[in-house]
Amino acid sequence: MQEVYGYLRDANMLILASPIYYHGISGQLKCTIDRFYSALYPAAPMSLAKTAMFLSSGDPEMYEGAKFSFEGDFLGYLGLENKGMYTCAGDVKESVLEEIRTMAAGL
Repeated sequence: MQEVYGYLRDANMLILASPIYYHGISGQLKCTIDRFYSALYPAAPMSLAKTAMFLSSGDPEMYEGAKFSFEGDFLGYLGLENKGMYTCAGDVKESVLEEIRTMAAGL
């Protein structure tokens, strides 16, 4: 984790990605986010300004728990600019990839 903290200090955007497990993000990502809180307390580095989340699930109706965690816990605590939550249920659709390309081009 110490190596990750160094990258985090130099980053300007953080991308979180997870499959959906029981209506929420994976336990591994949740543990990582918990560690970010202590690394970024009392405030994120000035260079870290944006974040986005990529999620996948077999069911398009399974994202509410992850959305709640991302918007409430993560964005609310860190005060980062939300660059979007991108979801893909089942096969990757070209429309989702196009949304991600558009977001990335605007950075």
